[in-house]
Amino acid sequence: MTSQEYWKKREAAQRKHNIIEEKEYQKRIQKIFQNMQDEITKEINGFYVKYARKEGITLAEAKKKVSQLDIEEYARKAAKYVKEKDFSKQANEEMRLYNATMKINRLELLKANIGLEMVSGFDELQQFFNETLTKRAMDEFQRQAGILGATIQDNAKAADVLVNASFKNATFSDRIWMYQDMLKAEMANLLQTGLIRGQHPRKLAIHLKKRFGVSQYNAERLMITELARVQTEAQKLSFERNDYEEYQFHALGTACGACRALDQKHFLVKDMMPGDNAPPMHPHCRCSTSAYMDRSAFDKWLEEQKSRLTLNEKAAVVRYISPDSYSLNDKLRRNANSELTDIEREWIKNLDAALKKLPSYKGNLNRSVTFLFEEDAQKYFDEFEVGKEYIPKQYLSTTKRDVYNDDAQVQIYIQNAKNGKDLRGLNDMENEVLYPYMTKFKVINKIKEDGRFYILLEELK
Repeated sequence: MTSQEYWKKREAAQRKHNIIEEKEYQKRIQKIFQNMQDEITKEINGFYVKYARKEGITLAEAKKKVSQLDIEEYARKAAKYVKEKDFSKQANEEMRLYNATMKINRLELLKANIGLEMVSGFDELQQFFNETLTKRAMDEFQRQAGILGATIQDNAKAADVLVNASFKNATFSDRIWMYQDMLKAEMANLLQTGLIRGQHPRKLAIHLKKRFGVSQYNAERLMITELARVQTEAQKLSFERNDYEEYQFHALGTACGACRALDQKHFLVKDMMPGDNAPPMHPHCRCSTSAYMDRSAFDKWLEEQKSRLTLNEKAAVVRYISPDSYSLNDKLRRNANSELTDIEREWIKNLDAALKKLPSYKGNLNRSVTFLFEEDAQKYFDEFEVGKEYIPKQYLSTTKRDVYNDDAQVQIYIQNAKNGKDLRGLNDMENEVLYPYMTKFKVINKIKEDGRFYILLEELK
């Protein structure tokens, strides 16, 4: 497989993963807009119920002076929203504008109430975008670290900068509030026209749905485009961090003509620019890039990959170092495979894969085992028969130190170790050496002295 084929296949797999994620994001956006539409429909219906006569409501009626009670009701609702919904700075500014421009008549109060629902909905949308784009940036930093090696220092800060960067002269937040302004203007026009024509609220609801459909589509398109931009910017930072001077463009899926024209071409990382020579080249663009390597560099990288831990493998080792390992080893020791959860089975698979890649430790090792009751320590001691094999059913943790715990009743020593896996590569301070479960040992000797149990083991091939 050539370098181009390898990277294109890898990025195509990531594209499929992104599409699945983005479908869930679209559902959330749809829910936000549907809630907004429902609340605004309630406001309009309430307006008609309150002020309409038998023959409907005229524009003149709608422009009559509003009561002080209605103004106070709006003020209470606005204060409640600001307090409960934790509005962003932009949302609070929008609220201030609504309040400042509200004229004291029924129609303007209706617009203010509708505006309140729109500010609430678009603020929720902005916060959802921020969370989602940040996640994509962080995920891409991690993915590139798994591919290239070194990661970005202070990922969270770098992600925040990428997410809030301007693209084509506007940030994602600017565009979201621009959509709100557009919808606000359309709503004002819709209400004005509807009142002049004496339209029934059901008729208004049909037009309202169309307006919201357009705004929702714009938001969904923006989400996909911004996700692509953030992913590309995260890739660029990762390429720079790992000293790659060039990158390669990959036109994926049913790519457009503009993207296909760039497919497999490589460019300087310093000149990498979304919209010019990197994704997104256009709205809804889902193409990608990878670090560019010539054939010899790719072959060398591919060989290094064989011994490099994946993110899941690293996570499996880190989790084993935590107290979670006690529960796992207990189940393995008791042959209770039926009690293993799917997550634990996946953990074992990744841990085993990691142990095959980690370097072996050469030297002497110690394992300290503590028991609450002496009879349990004696029973454990009796499992070891001098001259016989000892095969632990669980993973076996040992230390490079002379003794891990001086107070433990049982001290196990492994002389001339060669096959235990050194975990120091994950943490310079780590002294643990880990054996896969079912590793074979020979019992060289064992003694009991002053209420303590001492066992000497040696690895078997």
